[in-house]
Amino acid sequence: MDQIYKPFDRQASSKICLKDYFQQYSELIKSSICHETHEIDKQTDDEIFQLMGTNRLEAKVHLKHYCSIENLTLSTEISKETGEKQEYINIPENLDNISLETIKMLKILSKETLLKALRNQNGIPIKYERDKKHDKNNLKMPDINAGEEFLVYVRVYEPFKSYPRSLKYKMGLPALKLKNVISILGCQTLYELRQKIMCQSDLSITKETSKNPNQKPGPMAKDIYKSGFFYIEDTFYNDTSLPTNIDYSKIILEWASTRDIGPFKVATMDSKINSLSTKFGFPWVYQHQGCCEHLIVFTDARLITVDDVLTPTAYPKIERIRPVSGKNCIYCGIFNVHWIVTDHDRIPHDISYFCNRCFISYNYVDGKKVGNFKAYSYPCIPELMSVIKEPKRKS
Repeated sequence: MDQIYKPFDRQASSKICLKDYFQQYSELIKSSICHETHEIDKQTDDEIFQLMGTNRLEAKVHLKHYCSIENLTLSTEISKETGEKQEYINIPENLDNISLETIKMLKILSKETLLKALRNQNGIPIKYERDKKHDKNNLKMPDINAGEEFLVYVRVYEPFKSYPRSLKYKMGLPALKLKNVISILGCQTLYELRQKIMCQSDLSITKETSKNPNQKPGPMAKDIYKSGFFYIEDTFYNDTSLPTNIDYSKIILEWASTRDIGPFKVATMDSKINSLSTKFGFPWVYQHQGCCEHLIVFTDARLITVDDVLTPTAYPKIERIRPVSGKNCIYCGIFNVHWIVTDHDRIPHDISYFCNRCFISYNYVDGKKVGNFKAYSYPCIPELMSVIKEPKRKS
């Protein structure tokens, strides 16, 4: 891998341990912010006192005099000589069972006196605590702390054909097509990253349904063949979420050992992003469905800020996706493809693509199959495709 993509070393960064790097960076940011805040506050105070034409000592004396509690007393207030201590109390939110006279007395009653006044006929005190649901202290705080966790951006490319060396000069270098850009938290795993990588080979369905096109499509390839791995630096990260998954890296390691290539390490996709030591800007590999390979590149990383979504469940998140033009029906040329038809005795093509409407109208009469052919559901996400029903025929 390093030998094949050696030219990319010129643009790639040096190997970085993500956890150590961002831990040091976060501490550096915090210390600089605290230092700058302290200096700014001190400088601001000095400027204020200078505008007031006084120094700090004189300002303290003036503030103590003008802000004294004695200056906050009004002539209409109850005298302190009443002998009863005044306290701040919480006014009850539910006042349905409280008389108006009780509400008028809330300003002058102490806490103990209020409890005696708020008793019902049975002698049970009425609760006046605030509802805990509305208490600010009980609100759930964000799970991600800005300035501590970090985001990593991963570019995923479409698979491409690799030609042997004898044909490379004739065919030219393969064109890389970006599939999407995914952002993932450092505390999340490679397995979570894999769940966000969508590929058409995962959506393939190999069940032939020409006899009964109305039946539900069979399971997709991603539901049957769940094996896969990431190759990053010198480590194969295998998907071991199920005991039936195949270790794709095993045959590669055997091949490499006979050619003195390596050494390599083996781990699982449960490894967290912050445990990686990798190069940014260098292509690595994600392989699934046996031989479907995608190049992935770590392009950027940064600390979480208050402007980001601070909910962990929002990540991994697709930041960018390359728009792909859908394949249209070969007959109407308007609607998207829903069916792949092969071995058709009334069509001069080996493989034909139909939308649902043209497929039903051309190949079925009163629900019965006409001619010989094989039909397969086109690989797509059913939730994103609107199923077009066959129009009603006039009698």
